[in-house]
Amino acid sequence: MTRFSALPDKISDYPIHSSEQWVYYLPEELQPEVIGAMEIQNFRRHDTIYSHHSPTNEIYTVIQGNVRLSNSALSGKDIAISTMPRGCTFGELSFVDELPRQNIATASTDCTLAVLNRKQYNVLCREHPAIISSMLQFLSHRLRSLVNIHQDSTSLELPQQLAKRLLFMAKNQSRTQSAQCEIDVSQDELAATLGVSRQHVNKALKRWQAAGLIDVGYRKVILLDQDALSEASDS
Repeated sequence: MTRFSALPDKISDYPIHSSEQWVYYLPEELQPEVIGAMEIQNFRRHDTIYSHHSPTNEIYTVIQGNVRLSNSALSGKDIAISTMPRGCTFGELSFVDELPRQNIATASTDCTLAVLNRKQYNVLCREHPAIISSMLQFLSHRLRSLVNIHQDSTSLELPQQLAKRLLFMAKNQSRTQSAQCEIDVSQDELAATLGVSRQHVNKALKRWQAAGLIDVGYRKVILLDQDALSEASDS
């Protein structure tokens, strides 16, 4: 069940400094107005945010929690595409081309989303045409990120890919510049995102845990030494 609420500090809670959300690419003077036009939506873990082929009327940004993007195989089983942590926009492609959704978005944890509907977006674009070019910049950034992920999957070993994914999530989930960061994600979600078995992910995590780089708990990974983990992603 989805609950709707209004946050009095909506603008301050919004992850404005994350380059993985589309408002980052807007002119600075327009950012508060666009964020102010958004609605805050709260979802419980396992709630469906949108389904495959559903109408496309909103674009979403994760303020808190994680969202799982997946697709359906011919067998009916869901195949994970990605996990979107705090600071990530999703649903942008169908929002722009107005075609039905190509994936399924599910709350992997309790999460809070900032949502802008197409009607309000169109009003803002008529008043501020610069929004359109900013959206194109965001789409270009997202395309480059997908190309990099594909290149990593063919050129890097699993531990390097996993380290890069954890650091990416830490960058977006953390609200402070701290050496330590707790990431809300399960080993199953990490494995599905990377297209490998949970056992392979667990093996890499246990090795880093023994070395003091991370700690592992239920549905969470705590990064204790991000610099050392960054070295692991480059080695």
